[in-house]
Amino acid sequence: MTPKKKKTKRDLQAEETKNKIIQATMSIMEKKGFQNITIQEINNRAGVSVGTFYHYFTNKDDVFFELYKEADDFFKEEVEIDLYAEDLHSLERIVRFFSWYARFNNKNGLEYVRQLYNTNNKFFISEDRYMIRLLDRIVSEGMEKGEVTTELSPMGVVRHLFMLARGIVFDWCLHEGEDNLEQLMTNYFRRIITSFQNP
Repeated sequence: MTPKKKKTKRDLQAEETKNKIIQATMSIMEKKGFQNITIQEINNRAGVSVGTFYHYFTNKDDVFFELYKEADDFFKEEVEIDLYAEDLHSLERIVRFFSWYARFNNKNGLEYVRQLYNTNNKFFISEDRYMIRLLDRIVSEGMEKGEVTTELSPMGVVRHLFMLARGIVFDWCLHEGEDNLEQLMTNYFRRIITSFQNP
């Protein structure tokens, strides 16, 4: 395994500038919604020039994509390790996956999550995302072990599971985040997960 190359001062500055743009976008997005933001507003909030913005992003949708990349990186670097740290029944691994999903949404906060949960957001359904590929792998392994139903394809099960999870998060937003999202998600999935068990 090749050791990671140490970041130079220039690398760190570039990372910091890119993060400033992302954080500025998130901050404005909470107040105005993503569709109503202009690149100039992002630049003003981040304290960067138009040229600097376009050095890192081709348009504001690229910034939005970066937010999803953060989620996928989190699932790749932290969640996957936890999910495979012990030998679990596939259905239990799925419950734990969505507990992490709720934790990540909760960490980002109610207003931020509200902006993501709209029907124009097609990043949710991109099968290229690491988060979705990870769940697909868990479901596929569960099918091979005879633990998960084979009435649907692995991606069919993944789609159903995410529909349930997004519904829970959407309802949490409607109720102003008054419940503990992680507990709500875990309890709900524990009740319904047996419907995905191989008979």
